[in-house]
Amino acid sequence: MSTSPPPPRRHHELAQALADPQPTALAAWLDIHQLSQEDVAWLRGQGLALFAFDRLQQAGLLDKAPASLVGPWQDAFQQAVLATASMDWEIEAVLLALSQAGVDFIWLKGAALAYTLYDNPACRLRGDLDLWIQPEQAPLAAAALASLGFQPANKEDRPNALALLVGGEQQMTRAGSTLALIELQWPALRGEWARHTAAIDHQAIWQRRGRLAIGQHSFAVMTPEDTLLHLCLHQAINHQFSAPWLRNLLDIHLLAAAETLDWPQVAATARRWRLATVVWTVLELAQRLLGTAPPPAAMQLLRPPRWQRWLIDRLRLADGLLTMQPGGYGHRRFLLQLALVDRARDAVKLLARGLFPEASWLRARYSLAPEARVARWRVLHLWRLATAARA
Repeated sequence: MSTSPPPPRRHHELAQALADPQPTALAAWLDIHQLSQEDVAWLRGQGLALFAFDRLQQAGLLDKAPASLVGPWQDAFQQAVLATASMDWEIEAVLLALSQAGVDFIWLKGAALAYTLYDNPACRLRGDLDLWIQPEQAPLAAAALASLGFQPANKEDRPNALALLVGGEQQMTRAGSTLALIELQWPALRGEWARHTAAIDHQAIWQRRGRLAIGQHSFAVMTPEDTLLHLCLHQAINHQFSAPWLRNLLDIHLLAAAETLDWPQVAATARRWRLATVVWTVLELAQRLLGTAPPPAAMQLLRPPRWQRWLIDRLRLADGLLTMQPGGYGHRRFLLQLALVDRARDAVKLLARGLFPEASWLRARYSLAPEARVARWRVLHLWRLATAARA
């Protein structure tokens, strides 16, 4: 057996083998490498341990892994299957309660992806249920969830006035439940970066949604094309290419491989909404790390200029994903956000609004009275930015 490569390269090769639809790639990796406890710990940290176990099991390759690893791993997988079945029952009860209460929603991200992209829903870790609703229906949705025992949990740094102004979420929690958190969101593709640099048509997403059948019921979901754009924005901007690292990228890889995507529509919409650089960056990372194969024509339409590709390359995003680099409100976060804009003037706007927000934003963010002067709050805001940011 050959000498093992350093962990980042070793894990890169493991990630590619797991993402390859042909089991021969994973078998070839196991012929070269002895699966170790460190490998399993890395998979667990990446949120890929359950997916990896299922791939090994389906391919008949568990005998290539040490028995000391397989036993506990199998126990963890079986526990996850049972927990998923319980969570699925609770999710269906929640979605039905909302539908019967007249709440219109789109089912987002993890829980929906688990049913559409993964052979076994237990392979896709998910700790919450994300639902896009219209803000005027938030009280109705909260009341329906309260009837099931869920209680609101507001974020201290996200006042309701700010959420209504720029978009936000209402978290609902319930103790002693496999479904511990529900996030009611409006809109789905939101945040200060999207507000100042992009031109997302939320109404178009809402109107062209599809349906996902679960048992005898079906629920609204985004189209595959809109889902791809959402996942790319979420990975790049909301998560800053940090936790859960490759698990998010695997969602995108599986979506690109499993669905018959309208790639010209993806590219055209991304350019129209000024998300082309974000989508290109995420897909390029998926190509490099997992072997995703978006059409070259689409990548050409999405590709940013050479100087911008050079800047993005300097951020070493692939290394950060493989080594599970944490995110946070540091200087790197701001550099990343500036590097991913489609237009230079939007980067200037993002920086200016980040330092000097609109008066309406300051009033909503700091819960100021309508007649309050905002000058001192501008200074406070700059101070908070300076003290929150880290290198």
